Amino acid sequence: MNKYINTSIIKAIVIRHIFEWRRNLDRIVDSFWWPIIDMIAWGLVSSYIQRNNPQLPYIVSFFVGGAIFWTFVQNAQRDINMPFLSEAWNRNLINLFTTPIRLREFIIGTIVLGFIKLSLTVIVLSILAFFLYHYNIFILGWFLIPAIINLILLGWWVGFFVNGCIFKFGYRVQPFAWAIIFVLYPFSAILYPVSTLPDWAQKISLIVPTSYVFESMRSVIFSKTFSPSTLIISFSLNIFYISLSILFLRAMFENAKRNAQISRLN
Repeated sequence: MNKYINTSIIKAIVIRHIFEWRRNLDRIVDSFWWPIIDMIAWGLVSSYIQRNNPQLPYIVSFFVGGAIFWTFVQNAQRDINMPFLSEAWNRNLINLFTTPIRLREFIIGTIVLGFIKLSLTVIVLSILAFFLYHYNIFILGWFLIPAIINLILLGWWVGFFVNGCIFKFGYRVQPFAWAIIFVLYPFSAILYPVSTLPDWAQKISLIVPTSYVFESMRSVIFSKTFSPSTLIISFSLNIFYISLSILFLRAMFENAKRNAQISRLN
């Protein structure tokens, strides 16, 4: 029985955190308020630039699309970390892991939960972008599918890494849950081509999966084409990093159990 995934446990984890999420103003703000403010701000900037530079017809798609795409990364990562931190803040980690719940089921539960929340966030952003700026995310066509997969995968492996760090080092590293993803922000080339970065930063961008996604997004917007090989590179990097992050999380979890570190998170 231990070899299989208990779907009832996964369902219970999802329902438990969905109920908490919809009654918690902090979580609602994280899921909707900040992404909406970010998109509106960049939308206004792009509208201003386009008004003063009519020769840049795609600038709104460039900025608003980048803001929506970055939401996939940021919210995917946060939705992996917040259920874990919520259990820790509520002094429930020991109770949680003394039940038949295993780490793999908790991970899958947070992934399913995050996907549900992220879908709602992106639907709201897409509707607002259409009515406010006449931006239709679906103009990117089939590119959307591999792009979104890569962005979500990056958010997940960063989230798993942060959870592993919290198991290892405790609450003093919990600010990583909000801050660490922005270490990748300048190297992701969200609002500018990779070629504008200094040489040393361009080298770092080569190992950052999101840089390939945003470069391809610009190619789709400006030339209506993109190279599948760039997204394959992004996907390969993500699979490598997510494998390492899960192994790291598992090792830190087992170490925390052996050294009673979980009890110090309660």
